[in-house]
Amino acid sequence: MDFGDVLDEWEKIKHEHKASVPSPEAKKPETKTAVVKKTATKKPATQVLEEWLSANVVSDKDDGSDECSTSTERGLESRRLAVLKAQAVLDLHGMTSVEAEVAIADFLGSASRSGLEKVLVIHGKGLHSAGAPVLKKAARRILESHPCAGRFGEASKADGGSGALWVLIKGKRHGTVN
Repeated sequence: MDFGDVLDEWEKIKHEHKASVPSPEAKKPETKTAVVKKTATKKPATQVLEEWLSANVVSDKDDGSDECSTSTERGLESRRLAVLKAQAVLDLHGMTSVEAEVAIADFLGSASRSGLEKVLVIHGKGLHSAGAPVLKKAARRILESHPCAGRFGEASKADGGSGALWVLIKGKRHGTVN
């Protein structure tokens, strides 16, 4: 279940709860004037989030371009990168944490040398781990410190959801994200 599904489920439960709680108007004595309830059309949480992200661009911690570009330029760049498909994929299934560290470092270095902008790292959801998931934490830790990794986040549901991460590769020019 990805974050969008969680939000949709939460909205559904919230709506069901409101329907089961009697409204304050139901407790009032009847009057001869009609009471008109105003019902606001609520947007799905995912739509609200998308609108907020479009209006409030979150900057890259490693990207020094924030001082030189306008919020409109950053917003357009963020939207362009959001629809950019991964140009290469690394699957870590079956690897140990140490093997994954080496594989990710090699993969990111190769992606940077090849001029790629966005890659996908599949770490899995940890369903076959004996204990807690190992590769998800290891992948995030490596990406946070690797010099070729820019912004990264959970993949779309179609690309693996919580079992994968998209990664923007920093360009060779001034250490910025392509």
